[in-house]
Amino acid sequence: MEIEDINKIKDKKELNDFLNAFMKLEAQKRNPSRNGMIDALKEALNVAWTDIKSVEASRGETTPIPWEQIHDKDLYNKLAEYQLGMYQYAVKKYGEEVVKKLLEQNMS
Repeated sequence: MEIEDINKIKDKKELNDFLNAFMKLEAQKRNPSRNGMIDALKEALNVAWTDIKSVEASRGETTPIPWEQIHDKDLYNKLAEYQLGMYQYAVKKYGEEVVKKLLEQNMS
């Protein structure tokens, strides 16, 4: 998929959901709050569950822990992990060039 094809993507809602969730994770990396991190992580899971869980499993995290029991430091570490899972999801769906361009446009 070429960069020009961004406008041809049929499911713009799905693309917007990805972008919004990714940006919320980024915002929490820059200015974290416990509730904000939890909300951003939950939203990311709603968008890219399989890919995020795959990243967690590759790092040996296989037992789900309730959000309330996760320390702030660990929540913060999950932000980048979830971004990686979301990035992998979007690359599979839209192609790496498109994803890089979208993130570049929205993160600057």
